[in-house]
Amino acid sequence: MDAILSLPPTLPPHHAAQLHPVPHRIVAEWPTGTFLENIAVLDDGAIAVSILSDARIDRVTLAGERSTLGQFAAPVTGLAVLGKHLYAAVGEPGKETAVLWRVDPQTCQAEPWMPLDGVAFANGVTPFDATRLLVAESWAGQLVLADITRKSTSVWIADERLTRAPGIDFLPGANGVKRFGERVMVSSTGRAMLLEARVAPDRSASDLKVVSEHLRVDDFAFDARGNAYLCTHIGHSLDRLMPGGERVALGGIPQGLAGSTACAFGRHGVERSALYITTTGGIVTPPAGVLQAAKLVRLDVGEAGYPL
Repeated sequence: MDAILSLPPTLPPHHAAQLHPVPHRIVAEWPTGTFLENIAVLDDGAIAVSILSDARIDRVTLAGERSTLGQFAAPVTGLAVLGKHLYAAVGEPGKETAVLWRVDPQTCQAEPWMPLDGVAFANGVTPFDATRLLVAESWAGQLVLADITRKSTSVWIADERLTRAPGIDFLPGANGVKRFGERVMVSSTGRAMLLEARVAPDRSASDLKVVSEHLRVDDFAFDARGNAYLCTHIGHSLDRLMPGGERVALGGIPQGLAGSTACAFGRHGVERSALYITTTGGIVTPPAGVLQAAKLVRLDVGEAGYPL
């Protein structure tokens, strides 16, 4: 059984890493019960945070000042910056086709940009190249390419291991996704796996291979050395996974990371080695039964982030 949540015995458990905390700071807080889902760092260094529970995107300065960047009629489940725009996946999971919205961070103008055909639950979103985003479909078990110029979608890879695990519907399958050079890594949350595919010269995908098991991950980010920084969500931690497989937790509940969902590196100067993490305060599994405020937390991890 999982140490934090009673999961079906057929599912692999999450193995927690030893905590070796790094310096941290609480940048901003939201009321208890707020579900912060995703994060993207804008060109000017401010941070876009998607609020699943309020169908909203907030803009947060490094000083912690908050303002509304966009309000929507359905939950915002994924964020990514491509070029000068912020792209947001919007839709009620399982009830409608997700729509990719384009947001101008300067004017706060948002427009529905394109439907994400075949995507019932768009989760992680990340740049794939100059004109395409890679979207994790959490139910169908696919990574989908969204071409923002042609406004078309295509399946980049599909795999049974990216679907929801049997018997635990509320945990997604494919969740976080990021590209590091010619590698694309994806978390399969319910199955407690990290997997990756190679990007072929024609931009197609190789078969998925397992990177790590017994590791229940939501979203994540890479540093320039290829270390992966993993939000464990119901594991209440931010873990660093090194290319050789060694893993250590850099923050946990004492650092405000109850319900850690997504993370992103700062983009300028000293902020390039600062990792920003969104949390839910532990909505799914409150630590010690006590729900905390949702937070944006800054960790000094000592390594520069890999440019998206």
